[in-house]
Amino acid sequence: MIKVFLLIIGGAIGSALRFEVSTWMQRSMLYSFPIGILSVNVIGSFLIGFCWSIAEAYNFSTNTRAFLFTGLFGGFTTFSSFALDTMVLMRTGEYKMALLNVLASNILGLIAAFLGIILGKNIITIK
Repeated sequence: MIKVFLLIIGGAIGSALRFEVSTWMQRSMLYSFPIGILSVNVIGSFLIGFCWSIAEAYNFSTNTRAFLFTGLFGGFTTFSSFALDTMVLMRTGEYKMALLNVLASNILGLIAAFLGIILGKNIITIK
């Protein structure tokens, strides 16, 4: 039960940080390009890699790992989890699986978003 509580707290903190960082970055740059979300994804990917190396070196508990990697970084950006999973595959020599993960996540994610938009527009026009 403590692990679920840690996930909730970490997720809430990460989500609030994602909102603040992405909003600040977007306002600072004044571009239509989504620099705010890109920044969050890159920062989150760096931080999850950095913290993972520390967690491995110091053998963090499963509760601490759950708070950090699933809660905090999962709330901050799921892209960081994707990046870490891909790096773990590469580290273990699973290069084809890592490439498949990159291609499938990006291509299927874009297709799913496209289909979701189409479905949403079709449902709205049915009313």
